[in-house]
Amino acid sequence: MVRPRQHRDRGRQTLARQGRDAHVDHDHRGLPRRLGRRRPPAPPLRETPGLTATGLRRRRGAPDTRGVPTPKVIATDLDGTLLGPGGLLSERNQKALQTAREHGVLTVAVTARPPRAVYRVPELAGVLDAALCCTGAIRYDPATRAADLRHPIPTPVARDLYERLRAALPGAVFAVETGERQIAQSPALQEGVHLGDPWTLLDPDEDLIGAAEAVAELIVRVPGSTGTAMSERTRHIRAPGVSLWHWGSFPEIECTAAEANKGAALAAWCAERGIGPADAVAFGDMPNDVSMLAWAGRSFAMGRAHPEAVAAATDRAEDAAEDGVARAIETLLGTA
Repeated sequence: MVRPRQHRDRGRQTLARQGRDAHVDHDHRGLPRRLGRRRPPAPPLRETPGLTATGLRRRRGAPDTRGVPTPKVIATDLDGTLLGPGGLLSERNQKALQTAREHGVLTVAVTARPPRAVYRVPELAGVLDAALCCTGAIRYDPATRAADLRHPIPTPVARDLYERLRAALPGAVFAVETGERQIAQSPALQEGVHLGDPWTLLDPDEDLIGAAEAVAELIVRVPGSTGTAMSERTRHIRAPGVSLWHWGSFPEIECTAAEANKGAALAAWCAERGIGPADAVAFGDMPNDVSMLAWAGRSFAMGRAHPEAVAAATDRAEDAAEDGVARAIETLLGTA
């Protein structure tokens, strides 16, 4: 069990080994891509005005900081950023992170994935110092598979939020991510999902919140909608100590404790090691990466990044499929 922080004196729980099935081609939320629907190729960044010769783009008016000292930490989102098609870690990205560590740089994944979904990319264990999972609710050690739930949503708050979201989003289905499993009140949340297992399915009249040993995330999906549309319909909802965020076109909203946002979680992890934003570099592509991209002294929005991520970042990088993270790291370290 992933234990709340207040119980970690009883010993950190090492997550059970999961099946290594990461080679299924899936999208950023673990959904297998539909056959016959291919994403159009990204336009080559080298044809974009303002692109540097190294493959990085600087925002207009931003200072050229290519000559700054080596960063002390590199933080990266996983899906759509570090991981390419199929959710796989490319050889070039793997080598770039390993080289960074050899230069004394700490490397950390900051991801919406639960720990078990990080474990399913076994190559990550050798190139990461830590993973901040469920957008920062859980700290995970890829080497030992030990997980620590630091920022759960209190049960009464989760219950109240569930009722308010259900009223605002007719037809919505809900699930709770505990850090070890997903508990869902409808099989609809399970359909096509690759990385959510193990699942616990409840009857519609059962108490979803009460069935969870802890609430790392409250997940709501409206089939046929979009995260953006759902966000607009729930803009009036405020819950104390909780943040709501979305994936753009993906029809889902995820709710986490306010402290479990990527920027705050990364800042806290770095502060414990005496590292400030000026010594941090971050990579991301989605709205839930915005706080991390804004906090880091230098940050890169990927080639296909959401406009909110682009606005928050200081720089641009190539698309994930083009090893954009590796290209940027190679330039930063002078190993290109």
